[in-house]
Amino acid sequence: MKRFTKTSIALAVLLSLPVANLYAAQPLTAKESRHLVPLKEISVTGSYLQANNAANDISRAADEAGAKYYYITAMESPANGTSSDRAIVYANIYSSNAPITVEQNVTTYNGVVSYGRSKALYYLPFEVVKLKGNYNNTSAITEAASKLAAEKNAYAFYIDSISSADSQNQAQDIDVALYKKDAPVRDYIVTTAIQGQDAYEISSDAFKRMTPYNTISFHGSFNNTSEISEAAQKHAIANGAHFYYVKEVSANSAGTAQTIFVNLYK
Repeated sequence: MKRFTKTSIALAVLLSLPVANLYAAQPLTAKESRHLVPLKEISVTGSYLQANNAANDISRAADEAGAKYYYITAMESPANGTSSDRAIVYANIYSSNAPITVEQNVTTYNGVVSYGRSKALYYLPFEVVKLKGNYNNTSAITEAASKLAAEKNAYAFYIDSISSADSQNQAQDIDVALYKKDAPVRDYIVTTAIQGQDAYEISSDAFKRMTPYNTISFHGSFNNTSEISEAAQKHAIANGAHFYYVKEVSANSAGTAQTIFVNLYK
């Protein structure tokens, strides 16, 4: 059975694309760009009847500016609306790991922001601290974790895990991740990070350095690597993983189904 690495599959897909698009920045939808912070705004001028006509020019300009993604935001049409006149099309451009905006309605405890899972996995904590004690409910745990975070001058905290330390007296071990306000994005995340994701794909370089806690497999028929990654993410979330990497993809002899092997990471 022939096996393919994630890298080889991605390379095959890239080689199948038109040459003009090999190194061009890719478009984002309105939903994908909604929670991302752009590098800056760019514009192109040309004989465009509608904004999407400028997509190739925007893509090249974004790529030249070092961006990986773009989202077209507006168009200034020429005075008479004919193709002989020059229109200006504007777009926001984004890096591969564009930071997520912080919502206005954040939840705080003891003056410290409580991160949800998606943000906690996206940003890199400056410290992970441990608590141990007897707590009657999650509210008591949150109160203790937020007080500790405040003592450490953290901007935000996330309760990463709760486990039983002693079954006899019901003591609990709690891991709490602490974040600075300007916390860096985890540099091993490779996909466009959109708020709401509960597991993130890691890069091939990170795969070489990180040790998985488990490897799972599932089956299906997929048209491209994006579909494989989307399915792998769902299986990773179902198995409680924070991060995942598509390790191998193999097909049966008839070519009607694929087996996907995925490494899982905390």
